[in-house]
Amino acid sequence: MIMTRGRVTRWAAVGLVAAALAFGAIACSRSTTDVIYITATPMLDELGNPIIPPSMTPDEPTNTPIQPTPNPTREVPQLASGGAYVVQGGDTLGTIANQFGVSIEAILAANALTDPNVLEVGQTITVPGVEMAYGPDFKLIPDSELVYGPNAATFSVAGFIKFQQGFLKAYSEDYQGETWTGVEIVDFIARSYSVNPRLLLAILEYRSGWLTDASPSEEDTRYPMGIVKEGREGLMRQMLDAADSLNAGYYGWKYRGLTSISFVDGPRVFFAPTLNPGTVGVQYMLAQGAPSARWQQDVHPTGFFETYMSLLGDPFVVAVEPITPPDLTQPELTLPFASGEEWVYTGGPHGAYNSGSAWGAIDFAPPEPPDELVMAQGACYVSLNWVTAAAPGVIARSGEGYVILDLDGDGNEHTGWVLVYLHIDDHERIAAGTVVQTGDKLGHPSCQGGISNGTHLHLARRYNGEWIPVACEACAPGVTVPPFVLGEWTVHGWTNQEYQGYMTRAGDDGYRQADQSRDYTMNRIIW
Repeated sequence: MIMTRGRVTRWAAVGLVAAALAFGAIACSRSTTDVIYITATPMLDELGNPIIPPSMTPDEPTNTPIQPTPNPTREVPQLASGGAYVVQGGDTLGTIANQFGVSIEAILAANALTDPNVLEVGQTITVPGVEMAYGPDFKLIPDSELVYGPNAATFSVAGFIKFQQGFLKAYSEDYQGETWTGVEIVDFIARSYSVNPRLLLAILEYRSGWLTDASPSEEDTRYPMGIVKEGREGLMRQMLDAADSLNAGYYGWKYRGLTSISFVDGPRVFFAPTLNPGTVGVQYMLAQGAPSARWQQDVHPTGFFETYMSLLGDPFVVAVEPITPPDLTQPELTLPFASGEEWVYTGGPHGAYNSGSAWGAIDFAPPEPPDELVMAQGACYVSLNWVTAAAPGVIARSGEGYVILDLDGDGNEHTGWVLVYLHIDDHERIAAGTVVQTGDKLGHPSCQGGISNGTHLHLARRYNGEWIPVACEACAPGVTVPPFVLGEWTVHGWTNQEYQGYMTRAGDDGYRQADQSRDYTMNRIIW
């Protein structure tokens, strides 16, 4: 298929980046169109062929990885004989039912309860029909191999795929009226979800052999990530679902109290309490649509882990532990718009990128636009107001609806603190590489990038590639979250209630409830 001129130019540049990263030193500069120019000296053999670096030719796999430093363990709920459960602080019948995979109605009936809202800490109730089965405690990957963090910052998707002989190398597909190559899809999913591209490639190889098999089966061609679901065929949709599932397991275990998973053939399995979030993320993803027997094979040392080892080497050797330190603090931030402007707090804490990720994003809508602008452009108009830098830094990436503000100044969005601005229109958007100060103009809010039914700004935090949630009422032991503070305002949310929450500041007028209605007087923000 013929690709558009712009896409050919961009990915030809990425190919050059790949070669430079794989074979030699680089000197690069970034233009306003985000094209990278490279000077490189590749390593060649006596026949003039490129030499694959040792890091791309791992040793034969072993089944005894170097284990990472200890991760915080999660307490898995326990049932005594007869299904007896002791109510803990923060429990509701809903959370208990979700933990054990039963209905609220079944618990009410088993305990002769009539009011689902009456529970007391220390009360013993019966949870009917639950068998406590635990999954394996073998650690598949460190946390830093799930998030797109420091140890993958220089990894080139294009450079790695270049040396593979499988179906992925020549693959392309049409998605929403545009032609995408396999390299583009993997890179796009990895950057959007902040999921390590090496992990995505390893799962792709494990499930369908796309990196080494030039002619995969029809089933593997339709469902390359192994998630067999009607309407989710093709690499783009498969990787979208896989990345969201990886995040759902990782952030669910670490921040939202996830403890178990169900399978298509019925049984519920509780994650081993000593697992790290990265391993839970992989276990959770591999369980999607799979029978329990197959899953047990997948998470065994001779399953997915062996494929990862043969393709990329031991993931624990390059682990960055911990990916977020327990004493993490947020840099000083201001509101992301100009002083004196009245914006609307429309979205409380929700998925930083889709619901599986940490609920670390909030939404603001700009001041009311002129009627003629809405009449001409509709609900997805390009606002006349500016989104501004909430802190000093450098623009690490700009385009496709994004502005990524790197707060540590190295220009690398995979290390340290970054702010992710989404739905920024191309019109007057700031260029990548620009050094900014607090309050500098970044661009105009719109609907560009991601999914949006109305003009707004989506703002989220990341640290070392991990999405940082706003609230952490169900964190694993030892895990804390720095408050999300924007100037005088502090963001708050509720566990298991996406898009709900509020902002507070000291004073009589210090409460704003998130609400999508722009006419709601309790959600207007000004500074």
